[in-house]
Amino acid sequence: MSIMGLRLLKPLYFKNRWSFMAAALLCVGMAFGTAKAADELVIPLDPSEKLVAIVNGISIRQYEYDIAKQSLQEELTNLSKAQQQQRILQFLIDLKLMSEAARQDGFDEMIEYQQKIAFLSEQTLNNLYFVKKVLEKIDDKALQAFYDQEMKKIVPSSETRARHILFDDEDSGKKILSLLNGGADFAEMAEQHSTGPTKTQGGDLGYFSDGEMVTEFSAAIAGLKIGEYTKSLVKTKFGYHIIMLVDVREKPLPTFEKIKNSLYGILVQNKVDELSSELRKSAQIELFIEQEALDVQKTSANSAENKTAVVPVSDSTASN
Repeated sequence: MSIMGLRLLKPLYFKNRWSFMAAALLCVGMAFGTAKAADELVIPLDPSEKLVAIVNGISIRQYEYDIAKQSLQEELTNLSKAQQQQRILQFLIDLKLMSEAARQDGFDEMIEYQQKIAFLSEQTLNNLYFVKKVLEKIDDKALQAFYDQEMKKIVPSSETRARHILFDDEDSGKKILSLLNGGADFAEMAEQHSTGPTKTQGGDLGYFSDGEMVTEFSAAIAGLKIGEYTKSLVKTKFGYHIIMLVDVREKPLPTFEKIKNSLYGILVQNKVDELSSELRKSAQIELFIEQEALDVQKTSANSAENKTAVVPVSDSTASN
């Protein structure tokens, strides 16, 4: 994935991955050693790990508290520190009580339990590997290098700035056009007579790229020089326009700070893809499940669509 696909980025993927990782760590950490005494089910990574609470003789350690906090992160966002602590402790106490009750009823002997623990164990190892091999290797230096690399790929393009005065009917537009021809100020006429929402800015639409405006609007402005306005009304589905070309410039590149978070997401995904591809090269994989037939035509179309970001024509922009 490159910076050209920024609009396709789904940051939520990473948040969900972290949430799942925290939950998986908590579940797996509490499930290992099911044949041991209850208090031995949770073994702190450090013997001196701080004790947070004891529930029916079962210890709750600081690392469990920290993992639970990460798992509940979204829920804790709007709570005070005291409320967060109370919610985390409530979660852990309920977890210990229900886990103990489940073991007493023999749930830990169920095949479904063993299967899920095995899966969560592998998922947790996967996530820890992901952190060490991917996340911890992406710093500001790596992001800056990626930014510089991607900026070189962008083909320079221009963007246009314009003002317009929008009318609901042709007669109103012709009257103002006559005033403009007589020397009236364009911005003042827009403020006084435009029916568009940009009237308070003197009809200023700001800068926009090719294709962002409806066809009739774009065609009309293409024939203007800077400072000129259309000598006849331009009709679009939004009404009647008088359009002035204010400026044309080379579209500035996005700054590093502005897209830093998006760059991070793209670089992480790229690294994950590279890591997965490398591991698959040396792997022996045999599939015994009956595979569904792929709709090749549909799959190809989807793949092509996901390779580039599509910027739709903005009707609302043209009606401003």
